[in-house]
Amino acid sequence: MGHVVTSGAVVHDSFLDVGSEDPRFAFMEAIIALAEHDERIVALDADVSRRTLTRHFRDRFPDRFWDLGVAEQNLMGVTAGLAASGRIPVACAFAVFVSMRAVEPIRTSICYPRLNAKLVGGYAGLSNGKDGATHQSIEDVAIMRSLPNLVVLSPSDAILADRIARAAIAHEGPVYVRIEYEDTPRIHEPDVRFEIGRGIRVRTGSDLTLATYGIALARAVEAARILGQAGISVEVLDMASLKPFDEELLVGSTDRTGALVTLEDHSIIGGIASLAAETLLRAGRAPRFRALGVADRFTESGKNDELRARFGLDVPAIVAAAREMLEDRVVTDGATG
Repeated sequence: MGHVVTSGAVVHDSFLDVGSEDPRFAFMEAIIALAEHDERIVALDADVSRRTLTRHFRDRFPDRFWDLGVAEQNLMGVTAGLAASGRIPVACAFAVFVSMRAVEPIRTSICYPRLNAKLVGGYAGLSNGKDGATHQSIEDVAIMRSLPNLVVLSPSDAILADRIARAAIAHEGPVYVRIEYEDTPRIHEPDVRFEIGRGIRVRTGSDLTLATYGIALARAVEAARILGQAGISVEVLDMASLKPFDEELLVGSTDRTGALVTLEDHSIIGGIASLAAETLLRAGRAPRFRALGVADRFTESGKNDELRARFGLDVPAIVAAAREMLEDRVVTDGATG
C-alpha cells in the first residue's frame, strides 16, 4: 500500500536549528537531502518562500526552483506540466489556498491523470491564528481527501515530518501534505517507521481511544498522561495517513476500549471525525463517540492556543470530554445491568 520510510542521512550543511521543533524545517530538510541524489525533484512556491522554507531549496538548487507569485492556480498548472514531463515537483503554498483557490487545477490537471506531484499546504489548521478565518485552513482535509488518486498526509512532529517527506517523494502519484507551522514537542522516537496507509499507536490503553493527527498529537498525549494519573487508561493513535486511512488500527483499538474521542484542528465536518464515523459504520461498530474539532462556524483572529481553548481543543477540553464519556458509560452500564 505504501513505502516504509526511516531516517536517511543528510548530505549537505543543515539549516535546521538545533532544538527547533517546527515540522516544516524537518520536512524541507528531507526534501533537500533527497534532491541531492535525484535531479527530478524541483520546488515551486506562491510568493511565500520565507514561510514555506523553499528559499532554502532555491539557495541550494537555483535552477530547480520557480516562484509563481500569488497565483496558486497557475502554480498548480505549472506543477502539472513539470510532473507530466518527468519531474517530481514539490509545490508549496498556504493550505487554505492550495485546497480552495487551486482545487480545480489540482483535481483536473494533477489528480485526474494521476501525476507524480507533491502538494504542500502550510499554516494548516489554527497555526496561523493571527490572520483569522481567511487564512486558517480548517476545511482542507475534507476537500483534499474527496479528490480521487490523492494521498493525504499530516505530520505530528519534526521526526514524522522527515518520514512523511521521504514517503511522499517515494510514492508514485499525487500527494497532499498538510503542515502546521508551529513549534511542537517531539513525540515519536527517532527510529519511528511511517507507511502510507498506516497509523501509529503512540500509547496503549484500555478505557478509551483518542485518535488525532498533526500537532494536536502533543495535546492528546498530555491529556492521556493526566487521565492516566486518575486511573483512566487512554490509547493514543496518530492517524498521520488520512488517505488512505488505517481502518484496521482504528477499529481494533475501539473494539478494545469501547469508546472513541477524535481530536483535530479542523472542522468536525470532513476530517478525522467523519473518517472515524465512516470507518466504524462500515465495520458495523458503534462505540461511544465524541468528536472534538471546530464546529460548523468560521474561526477568528487570536493567539493559537487561545483559539484552541475557545473551540474546545485544548488539553482541559480533551480531559473533560474523556471523563464525561466514561462517566456516561458507568451510568449507562449500571442502568442496564
